[in-house]
Amino acid sequence: MDRRGFIGNLALGILVVPRGARAPSSRKIHRIGILGNNSATADMVGPKPRSPGLNAFLERLRELGYVYGEHFVTEPRGGEGKPERFPNLAAELVRPQVDVIVAGGGMLYALKQITSTIPVVMMGIADPVGEGFAQSLAHPGGNFTGFSLQGVDITAKRLELLKELEPGAAPVAVLWHRTNLPGWHAAEAMA
Repeated sequence: MDRRGFIGNLALGILVVPRGARAPSSRKIHRIGILGNNSATADMVGPKPRSPGLNAFLERLRELGYVYGEHFVTEPRGGEGKPERFPNLAAELVRPQVDVIVAGGGMLYALKQITSTIPVVMMGIADPVGEGFAQSLAHPGGNFTGFSLQGVDITAKRLELLKELEPGAAPVAVLWHRTNLPGWHAAEAMA
């Protein structure tokens, strides 16, 4: 199996390949870098990590026929919810020459600064085009691909629905995490 095929299966196969399908055998053991924003690295280690999200991801790879230690291994790094650590963790992960990196949220900004060659699979970013990770959703270009939450569009729609429920003037509070500025700007513009 070639690198491009593995990355394609990783990014798209999770949703497309039916249960019971088997991955082709491979001589090379692929190294998947995993960057977690909030998890501790200790909770992300091995074929059955304590991190629920990562464990679900690895379970799906098992269902697709990939065997941990035979087809792939993981190189996890956990940010423990401390954004100031993200650049160093990304740099640590790029050094071991991983084949692909799976990351989301604030870790993506650190990765964008540090690598333009290692493929990065984004996990649920609000607006990959607006945030400069992709040229378009159909053709991302560069080394970033993955899943979009389309959160910016949804934010505007949520406020529109609130206005329909309460047509008169009423104050609305919006709580947002500082790493999702596009969502905040969409809420502000809609308001």
